[in-house]
Amino acid sequence: MMYRILLITLFLIQSLYAEIEREISLLDFTELLSAHNNINIYIDDNISSNVSLFVPEDIKPQDYFDMFKLSIRKLGYDVLKKGDVYFIDKIPERQIYSYFLDLKYNSFDDVSKYLKFKNITFEYISSSNRFVIYTYPAVIASIIKDVERVDVQKRQVTLKFTIIEISDDDIEHIGVDFTSSTVSTDVKSVLQAFLKPLETNKLVFESGHFYTALKLYNEKNKLNINQNPFILVQDGKEFSFQAVTNIPYKTSETVTQSTINSEQTKIDYKDVGLKISGTPYINSHFVNLDLNLSIEDILSVTDNSPTTYKRHLKSNSNLQYGQVLILSGIKQTKIKDSDYSVPYISNIPYLGEIFKYNSRSNQVSNISIAIEVVR
Repeated sequence: MMYRILLITLFLIQSLYAEIEREISLLDFTELLSAHNNINIYIDDNISSNVSLFVPEDIKPQDYFDMFKLSIRKLGYDVLKKGDVYFIDKIPERQIYSYFLDLKYNSFDDVSKYLKFKNITFEYISSSNRFVIYTYPAVIASIIKDVERVDVQKRQVTLKFTIIEISDDDIEHIGVDFTSSTVSTDVKSVLQAFLKPLETNKLVFESGHFYTALKLYNEKNKLNINQNPFILVQDGKEFSFQAVTNIPYKTSETVTQSTINSEQTKIDYKDVGLKISGTPYINSHFVNLDLNLSIEDILSVTDNSPTTYKRHLKSNSNLQYGQVLILSGIKQTKIKDSDYSVPYISNIPYLGEIFKYNSRSNQVSNISIAIEVVR
């Protein structure tokens, strides 16, 4: 009983499908269309007449032509008219052309990201800040319009860095002096950030209070401003600043030639010191600073092989114009080598060694980095 119901169902579906669609060749469909619409249609010999189409069984005569054009286009052909005669021709492949597009600003990264997102083939000529774009004529106008929206002048501001060094020996005395001074609470907060960073939770200050604190430092002659660079930065573009010492260090490797091992030694160089990099995101009232700071000290040197100590800090802050961000509590150790000798006598072979004296000492200081956004 189940098989009989299934066979009946399949028969009904097949009968219904036959009433809805029928298979017809391209040549037969063309003759049918020509007869129903009283038109002449020419088919080129290079078009295969073996192509079959499925068309509705109950299609109306007035709809034959629209159905014919739709079916033909899906097969890669088009119906064209010349005079009173229609003919079928293959749709030509779209031609890709090359277009030159000059940028006004340094926006290569942004424009190339847009072109890659759109899957557009391109080349970049750096010497002329020019793109060569390969695309179709129908879409080049919209591409140019989009690129013009991306190729705009980026906002830029000036970052003023003040790198301050205070000796460990001076911090205690400075703290006592300024505690007893009659200074405002805001200025004391800046001093607190410099002298006792672990006891403060405030890092951003008004520039006026910051420079008042610097003036007080200068009055005590305890201030050493190592660097004071100004860096012009652009929105979304990475910047970097380094205050480093290029030190030599020895490396060795074992080389095997003809089963004979030999050790080769060479001197390489490494930058040791303060490195600051970051990316600013500039808004109308503030700048978001994504900062990376690293500082590396030389702890000891043995046989031209230095031992270093490296610290890394990553910070993200919103800084309004006229405000100063202070990063403090950074310890730095410097090795100081001193050579003493008695003139002339120290140059005498063997005997002169008695009149020479070498000493090495470590100097520990606190580094504070102040960053101000200047319009």
